[in-house]
Amino acid sequence: MPLQFVPMTKKDFPTIQSIYAENPHYVQLEGRSLPLSEHELEEEFFNSDTISLLCLDGEDVLALIDYLPEHPTDHSTWIGLFLMPERLHRQGIGSMIFRLFHEQYLHDCPVIRLAFLPANTSGRRFWEHLGFCFERQGVSSHHQPVEVFIKMKTSDDRMLK
Repeated sequence: MPLQFVPMTKKDFPTIQSIYAENPHYVQLEGRSLPLSEHELEEEFFNSDTISLLCLDGEDVLALIDYLPEHPTDHSTWIGLFLMPERLHRQGIGSMIFRLFHEQYLHDCPVIRLAFLPANTSGRRFWEHLGFCFERQGVSSHHQPVEVFIKMKTSDDRMLK
């Protein structure tokens, strides 16, 4: 069965919780405690600004993706979360999922930005592998220092390698 992206619903909370639980290092970097509260999940994934998706392979959830189609200040697309079960890391699955996600949702975006915590070295490697480059230091909505990375579409670049 081909991968598909489906909108998150509140019935997906147990699945979302399990993916966070499989990423204790990431949760620790964010300074959060598990399990995340229902309020935290609603605030993060069910707001009017972002689109929250699950990447499915049949019934198996491979990734949580949350993105902002157009930032109100810089008008670029921002990826807020791209989280996979840790057991799937470093197998090329994340790159495959991102390429498919890009094809279906971001192919017309001239600029894509994202931010991650500086201590998230595996996240840095992942995004650099996909061609994202450091743009600047920043501060997250949770008041944490972050590194902002950017990828710009050019006439001879289809955004992805």
